[in-house]
Amino acid sequence: MLHFSRWKITLILGAIMVGLLFAMPNALSEKTREGLPWPLPKQTLNLGLDLQGGAHLLLEVDLKDGVEKTLKSELAGMRAALREDRISAILRIKDEAIFVTFKNDADAKTGAPIMRKQSVPVDANAIGGGGKTLVINKLDELRYKVSVSQAYIDYLSNRTIEQSIQVLRKRIDPTGTTEMTLAKEGSERILLQVPGAKDVDELKARIAKTAKLGFHQVSPADQVVMELCIENNQCPLGKVAYPQKDGTGYMMVQDREIVTGADLKSASEGLHPQNNYPIVNFKYNARGARKFCDFTATHVGEPFAVVLDGEIITAPNINGAICGGQGFIEGSFTMESAKELSLLLNAGALPAKLNIAEERTVGPELGADSINAGKIASILGLVGVAIFMWLSYGLRFGTFANIALTTNIILIAGALSLLGATLTLPGIAGIILTIGMAVDANVLIFERIREETQNGRGPINAIDTGYRLSLAPILDANITTLIAALTLYFVGSGPIRGFAVTLSIGIVMSVFTAVVVARLMTSTWLRRARPKKLPI
Repeated sequence: MLHFSRWKITLILGAIMVGLLFAMPNALSEKTREGLPWPLPKQTLNLGLDLQGGAHLLLEVDLKDGVEKTLKSELAGMRAALREDRISAILRIKDEAIFVTFKNDADAKTGAPIMRKQSVPVDANAIGGGGKTLVINKLDELRYKVSVSQAYIDYLSNRTIEQSIQVLRKRIDPTGTTEMTLAKEGSERILLQVPGAKDVDELKARIAKTAKLGFHQVSPADQVVMELCIENNQCPLGKVAYPQKDGTGYMMVQDREIVTGADLKSASEGLHPQNNYPIVNFKYNARGARKFCDFTATHVGEPFAVVLDGEIITAPNINGAICGGQGFIEGSFTMESAKELSLLLNAGALPAKLNIAEERTVGPELGADSINAGKIASILGLVGVAIFMWLSYGLRFGTFANIALTTNIILIAGALSLLGATLTLPGIAGIILTIGMAVDANVLIFERIREETQNGRGPINAIDTGYRLSLAPILDANITTLIAALTLYFVGSGPIRGFAVTLSIGIVMSVFTAVVVARLMTSTWLRRARPKKLPI
């Protein structure tokens, strides 16, 4: 139990050195860290919102906007289905409902079943479908009212929040290094906390953008038709007028997109292959590539419009079939705006608008006070535990325990830095708690060694028995605590998870330092000093 081979000693010392290397950047200034050579790590602990300040936003999903989008989609589907069977009807949206007026009784009799088919199960994966998407009420022989069902509104709310969280995560933290908090709050709200955010207005602007991309067929129109469409919203059926980004006026296009941002596979900023100005490269998935290829092959020589958020960025002519599934968008970009657009396109469009229900900017002053208080508490705790161990187990064994405790703290800092974990106030509490818990294993071992010594065993036998028989209760105690910490991590969120992370890492490191590191120091001293009596 006390014998250590050379390769074991090498592994133990190597693990300690690695932990020291990863913990070291936390004690260096930013300038010094940047000057470190390549092999040395530069990553430090991330400080949470409560320590370094940042933005705290509570976002509320605009369900009315989601319902409006649903009604527009259903209106287009119903209109297409009725038109396919040559049924005459007037469809319009009013008061959060679709009102359908058939031309005559024959059209109403034939069109009503077609219209009812548009109401489908809310969730095909749910037992019973979770209800229907639409509620269709007959007003009289020729008129019907179609509204969105409450079951679909509830489903839309849950799905919108889930999708919005995914989109916001990609928009705000595309690299995954910000360590922001993004979670559902209640049934219609999203909590967003971004540590270190300095420009809250930029953050809100990024949230507000929709990045809805579409390729539309250009539809020429004379001046009178264009003016009626722009000024009185009296556009020809299936057509719409969008302003051009360069300010040259409006252009009429087909309302239905050739391909949309939903078919986009990826987007990235780049430079024009010939003229060397900023562009946005795009690549479509297989479905989008096929649709774009079919359209461009049959409309050679005609223009098509690239529409982003209701504005025509560019409207180039089709010189030939574009069947590679990729191309680029040009439109007076800077490299920064091209990068921003590609980021938004990759993230996708929000399924509904998000309104800011609460906004707070947390300054770093409170965080600085908290960090200082945490440092003082950690130092006092460490000194108090060290004095207790010296008084209880003597200078020799107390020093072994205190060195193991110091190593434990270094390894915790190294592990948190390696993982890029975020340190919050609860995380600091977890570290301070670990300092007190870390010597539990040493107490069990030393008390057992003292008991074996009092029973007449020699130094080597007493130490070997103490470490060997204490291992089981040490593992039992720490495994049960680790189970509780892991439960906090998987069930909790935000600061609770930060506390669970530091506590879990502290438990693992404390067992390693007490059972392995302290035993290595004890066996090394025992082999060299060969004492007749243990000073414990």
